[in-house]
Amino acid sequence: MAKKLAIIYGTGFGNTGIMAKAIEEGARGAGIDVIIKKVEEASPADVEKADAIAIGSPTYKGAGMPTVIKFVEGLSKTLLKGKVGAAFGSYGWSGEAAGVISRMLKSYGMDVIEPDLRIKRIPEGEGVEVCRELGKLRK
Repeated sequence: MAKKLAIIYGTGFGNTGIMAKAIEEGARGAGIDVIIKKVEEASPADVEKADAIAIGSPTYKGAGMPTVIKFVEGLSKTLLKGKVGAAFGSYGWSGEAAGVISRMLKSYGMDVIEPDLRIKRIPEGEGVEVCRELGKLRK
């Protein structure tokens, strides 16, 4: 089981941020050490030290936020093979961001939790609970 989880996320209206914090709660509740950072404050070093990473992005123009996608692209040279990965994000219409990130993490050899987690608009109630469960990193 993972001992350290890095949660890196971008958020537009705060919804993906709510998801990130709920994932953090679930992980801490399961005894996992957590680093949580907005994408603008994160570096590949945050991911290198972790056993598992969760990357979050709202869907933006049918894909992920450019800053998040750029961050994930920057991880291509980081040793991620065999680490646990998860993708999550909120969306208004279509929800592609989490799938794009999942595919990128898989291409780096990560053991990605499926399905990726997508929540329409504001995560509340059951949606927040699903995020907490994801934080426990069970496949």
